[in-house]
Amino acid sequence: MAIFLETEASITESQIENLERELKFEFPDEYKAHLLKFNGGRCEPNIFSFEENGMKTESMVDWFLALYDGEYDNLKEYFHIYKLDKKRVPKAFFPIAHDPGGNLLCMDKSNKKIYFWDHELEVDYKNQDDSYRPNIFFVANSLEEFID
Repeated sequence: MAIFLETEASITESQIENLERELKFEFPDEYKAHLLKFNGGRCEPNIFSFEENGMKTESMVDWFLALYDGEYDNLKEYFHIYKLDKKRVPKAFFPIAHDPGGNLLCMDKSNKKIYFWDHELEVDYKNQDDSYRPNIFFVANSLEEFID
């Protein structure tokens, strides 16, 4: 089990509900519980692995996104950048964390699985079918499994 450091101030269910209304997106219960417990921060250990085109690859979590008014690692801002403004991730996906290189860890709202999103192979989902995912790689079956 990872430990979380440098988290933001605790938040309430009401703050999450307000964000959901603003974004017109309902977060899965597992993710809401995670925000209520940690609200962003760094985790240790932070290394994770996944399979990319048949090869084992590793990366690290730089920061989990937080619900707060700060400039960096702001969940609302990431949501706007990657989902609303340019549709850089598939419809059911949303960012939960990033690595030091600007890649994302995303949760799939439909199945609650965690995926690595590689920005170097980015797809514009305004012009591409949602099932086309050459830059998305499975990491874990759930947020809890990922953190463990």
